[in-house]
Amino acid sequence: MNYTAASLVAWTGVYVYVAIYSAALALARPASREYRSFAAYCGGLAVFSFGGALTWSAGSPADAAGPQALSMLAVFPCVAFFVHFVLHLCEEPRPRVLRATIVVAVIGVMTVATRLFYDPAYSDPSYSWALAPAHGRALARLSWLGIVLTGAISAAGVFALVCLFRAARTRKNLRVAAALTALTVLAGVLDLVVRALRLETTFTLSTHGALLSVLGFGSVLIDRFTAVDAQLENKTEELARSYDHLRLTQAEIVKTEQLAAVGELSAVIAHEVRNPLATIKNAVAGLRRKELRPEDGETLLLILDEETDRLNRLVDDLLAYAKPIAADTGTVELPQLVGHAVELAAAGNRDISHVEIELDLGQPCDPVEGDQALLRHALINIVDNALQAMPNGGTLTVSCRNATADGRPHVAVDFHDTGEGMDTLVRSRARDPFFTTRHGGTGLGLAIVDRVARAHGGRVEIESRHGQGTTVSLVIPCERLAE
Repeated sequence: MNYTAASLVAWTGVYVYVAIYSAALALARPASREYRSFAAYCGGLAVFSFGGALTWSAGSPADAAGPQALSMLAVFPCVAFFVHFVLHLCEEPRPRVLRATIVVAVIGVMTVATRLFYDPAYSDPSYSWALAPAHGRALARLSWLGIVLTGAISAAGVFALVCLFRAARTRKNLRVAAALTALTVLAGVLDLVVRALRLETTFTLSTHGALLSVLGFGSVLIDRFTAVDAQLENKTEELARSYDHLRLTQAEIVKTEQLAAVGELSAVIAHEVRNPLATIKNAVAGLRRKELRPEDGETLLLILDEETDRLNRLVDDLLAYAKPIAADTGTVELPQLVGHAVELAAAGNRDISHVEIELDLGQPCDPVEGDQALLRHALINIVDNALQAMPNGGTLTVSCRNATADGRPHVAVDFHDTGEGMDTLVRSRARDPFFTTRHGGTGLGLAIVDRVARAHGGRVEIESRHGQGTTVSLVIPCERLAE
């Protein structure tokens, strides 16, 4: 292998390395098309340079025929990728020019592959070429079709060069690349002139000059990549500062919301406590009167008892609502638990003689996984609410049934009362803590029930219309999902 062939092999290695590096940049920056085009351009140059190295290593015209065809086969797609790369780099879309270049490149590849690109004698491996140098390395003469196609693809390259120089007038980082690329294009044009005039030579400037464009464009892309990384680093720092500011702002908002919630809770508790205390104070003042009749004293003592129970119930509900719910897992037969809860709730109310309770618990129901104590507490709260919703009497119907929700088996416990019912606004806020429409209510009953249901993976459903009663359903899954 002579010196020229060795140098072309070295250029081939450089092109391959740059092509791989550019492909890696293209993967890192998928939105930047110029990296892909540059990688393909360098790949084409690698094939072109390698074909030149094989040509210079050939010992006869016949041996040089294949390598020369390989080099020329790479020229057309190489120039097409060059045009595509430059147009994207200059941010100057020219779809018609690009399409025309691709068409010429495809025709050129097909012409070379069908051996119509060179002189017809090129198809005969024994052709000795009268103009071949004495040492036997030959450069085949172009056919008229080869000259036309080479001229057309060269014109596309010159057009891309003009676009590059136009962009370099306003973008300083392109000026060196434009100058080096001009030398490359000039080398290619000189080679074309030599081939067209059929001058005797074995030296091709383009096989060496192409390296200049690669060096120029490589420096531009590396600078761009470095600049983008610097921008990303600045953006990252800016986002980090914004995140810190957002985190502090969020902490302040949470603190403000907590204070607001504490203030609202304090106001509600103060209101709920002040009313019974005022009643107790008035009752105590009445008991201190000397002329108090015995029957009036009994009435005042009854009031004291009721208001004390009310305060005690408020404290119990607050503790139950504030305490974190951790549901234990066990097998619970809801029909039996419901019957027991109804008995406890009925015993806890002083007078429910005006309410008729109907239990429909004969239907077989699947066992559920849950905390028996928490579920009993929730059921008692629902029964208490239903009984208090019928101050003038009525019927409470309690039933259990198997149900399906979210594709999983559940058991639903339905409580239907014939009380006044709820309108849309009241029904939408029924689960809100401290929301109540009854005198003496704490507004925590259904809120606690809702927390218990969600702790078991279930839910509370409320159906009600004003004047038509209310149905509250506690729906519990038979198997709790793993947390």
